[in-house]
Amino acid sequence: MAIKNESAPEFRAPTGPQLNEGLIARLTQLQHSLTLCPTDILTRCELAASLEQVERHEEALFHWKAVLACDPNNLKAREGLARCRRHLGRPLQSSL
Repeated sequence: MAIKNESAPEFRAPTGPQLNEGLIARLTQLQHSLTLCPTDILTRCELAASLEQVERHEEALFHWKAVLACDPNNLKAREGLARCRRHLGRPLQSSL
């Protein structure tokens, strides 16, 4: 299954005291990379984990789901999905 970025949440450069220019630049770079190659699972995993780090759980959840759509057995994505769901107060048992 191909991953398309058309349904991805609009990327906004995160702001806040916990961020530095390097992290913002990396998040922007990862998002740009996915625009060029939306099926790059490693990049999508790194972006999702980075979004979690800056407490952008809704966006991270989208990317974890996209990874699982291509690779249902991806343990890193399953763990990330569970963390995001817990943080957002959503049940862990629901459809992807």
